[in-house]
Amino acid sequence: MGYWPPPRLAHLSSAILSAAGLPLSIYLVSPGELPQFCEIGSRFSCETVIHSEYSRFMGIPVAAIGALWFGTALALSLAAVAGLRVGDILLYWSALGVLGALGLLFVEVFMIGSICLLCTFAHAAGAGVFAAAYLARLWSQPPITSG
Repeated sequence: MGYWPPPRLAHLSSAILSAAGLPLSIYLVSPGELPQFCEIGSRFSCETVIHSEYSRFMGIPVAAIGALWFGTALALSLAAVAGLRVGDILLYWSALGVLGALGLLFVEVFMIGSICLLCTFAHAAGAGVFAAAYLARLWSQPPITSG
């Protein structure tokens, strides 16, 4: 494998995180039996969150919107790895995802009163996509010189 510049490695990282978040979000659209670690009393309950009145937005499962977000982030990340100049679009897309995840976390904590650990893993993957896209942006900027 040849030399990969840091921005390209960061975009590869965002592709990997997007690829991890996509099947998780798809699973959360209609989960079967949830793993045991998802139900830790009433404070940590995927079941409570997934079946709450807030689990849909305009009739669409929030997890399906997350799957669409991760699919788009994956496509943008792979395009950036391939050398297409979509890094800024990925950065803005991932910032939108982080804002959405913060909103969902607010709903979980303050409106539902329970946290879904699987949802939290998806939120963390989205935050990782943002961090990687941000680092790629920083690393692709020309150095600042005096003079």
